[in-house]
Formats: sequence, structure tokens, C-alpha cells
Amino acid sequence: MNIVRLLTKHFCCLVGGLAVITCPCGVVYSVKFNLRAESPRDYVDMLLSWKHFPNISVYDYARGLAVHANRRQLDTFEPFQGRLLEPTVENIKQASEGKLKVHMPWLKNPKVPEDKNGHPLTGSSEHYALSDVFHQSNSQDPSDVLRKIGLVPELVGQINSQCVEQLFSGMRKNNYFLNMTTPSNHIFLQRNILHHHNVARNQKTKEEFCKIVPANTEMQLDSHGKMMVLPPQPVLCTMSSSRSNNSEELQTSTDDSELDDFTSLQKITPSRACWGQELLDIQTQQLEDIIDKNRSPTEHIAYVNNLVLSRSDFWSIGLGSEVNGMVTIQNTMF
Repeated sequence: MNIVRLLTKHFCCLVGGLAVITCPCGVVYSVKFNLRAESPRDYVDMLLSWKHFPNISVYDYARGLAVHANRRQLDTFEPFQGRLLEPTVENIKQASEGKLKVHMPWLKNPKVPEDKNGHPLTGSSEHYALSDVFHQSNSQDPSDVLRKIGLVPELVGQINSQCVEQLFSGMRKNNYFLNMTTPSNHIFLQRNILHHHNVARNQKTKEEFCKIVPANTEMQLDSHGKMMVLPPQPVLCTMSSSRSNNSEELQTSTDDSELDDFTSLQKITPSRACWGQELLDIQTQQLEDIIDKNRSPTEHIAYVNNLVLSRSDFWSIGLGSEVNGMVTIQNTMF
């Protein structure tokens, strides 16, 4: 997860409230029960406890978050103290007039080569503190205009910056009994509620994916918690022979020229697959995309159980002259 949303919910006037960090889809990743009023300190506590610091953090008071984090740990939000660009007069003017765009292609395709200490999903070591859409005009500092989500085309319309407000709006119904419990019971019940919220949110997302992917497609989470669609397994041809007592060899009629074209692969040995028809146009296009050495070598191509295969893994397989390699690609992709 490389984009997070931060906010605090005040449950009653006797305590500081509940601070949570979520991803844009609404899944809660961190929670802190505060004994005092909300401050950027609470979120920095949680973010610094993460194994991988997120590339983008969205907060109501983004400048305060970046300043406090950089004081506690130097260069936490860099470059430009978490702003999208250097706060020059020209950049501030263009951003205010809506004439400035800051592209972050690594949000869609990982950086090649990766930055030192880069995030495992993006390869970028840049960390930005951006303002929530409904609070981005509250700041009196002109340079904070460079913290607007709208300046990044890859984020516009792609993230829900109000997911935490929506979460707490649905949890207000629990206040009548949570505010009457002891601190230990309150923490236990609240964590249990958030757990069920995460399970329901993931299940809803999976159901939405099921509406747009083939019915026989399997989905699972990878090592980073991202939902991945596994390619359907190919149907292997049934092989048979007229031999008896398993003493006669399987007769084949293939020659060297036929082996060069894996789309016309016929019966070779009992342990090899038989592809009885040529590939579809879309399958041929996918195969060409896999072995295209002009594309990113680190892009994830296939997922087999917990094994993630990148494009560079397929480059070592070879082309049509290596029949086993072609069968491996078919088993992985289609």
C-alpha cells in the first residue's frame, strides 16, 4: 500500500479519540487510541512503525504532518518537505491558476531501476504529504497549494480522500455503548469492529471484481495484500496409444520444423501437453507482450499461488525452439 488516508474520530469529550490510517479503498491498516487531543504526532507514530513508509499520505493538515515527521526523523517527507514541487513563486502561481501538473508514472508502473530504499510496489523513495480535498483551502501558507491532489493526473478521480469520514459516519451508531465501556473493553470491541469492517470491505471488493472477470478465474492476495487475478489453467489434451503392456513407444509424426512453431505442437511424449488448436489473436498479443524486451522487466505478469513472476522471468525461457519453455508460458498465462 503506497497511498494512505489519515484522520481522527472523537468519541467523547473525555478522551482524545480514535486515530486510524486507511488505504483509499477504506481498509483500516493502523489504529491508535488517543488520551489527548489529535495532533500530527499520532499519525507519525503509526507511519514510522510501518515496514514500508507510504509514498503518499493524505491528511487534513498536511503541512503540520510533514514538518513534525521531518523534525522527528530527518527527510521523512522528501523532496520539498512533502510538497509536489519546489515552492518557488512561479510554481505557486501556476498551481493556483490550475496550469501545473505533476506526473507520477510510478503509481501505475514501478520505477526501473528502483530508487534506493524505494517502496516495493512503486520503486520510488519519494514521500509526499497531500491535503484532503475538502480541507486543501484551509491553509494560510501559499506554498500549500503544491499539496493539492488535483495536481497529480494519476490521482485525480482514482482515490477517495473521504474514505475515513465515510468509515466514521457508519460507526457513529456504536458510540452509545462504546462510550460507556471501560478502556480495555473499549479497545477490544473497537478493534473487533474494525476487523469485521476490513473483512466486509475486502469481500465487497472481491465481489465487484467477480462481475468483470471470467467465472472460472481464481483470485487471491499476494505477499503485499493486493488482490490478484490468476489466469485460468489450460485444458490439456488427452493422449492415448495403441500399445499394450506399456512396452511400445508412442509414435509421433512431428519433425524439426513443426517443433519450431509451438502453436501447432502435437503429441511428442506422454508427459507433454498437446495443444490441438492455434492461439487466439488476443493470446498471441499477450505472448508478444510478455517477451517484449522494451517493456519494464519488473512488471508483474503472472501469479501462481504465492509466487509472483515478472516479465524478466519469462525472457530466460526462450522462444519457439524451446518447446518446454513455450508450454510453460501457456500454462502460466492462459
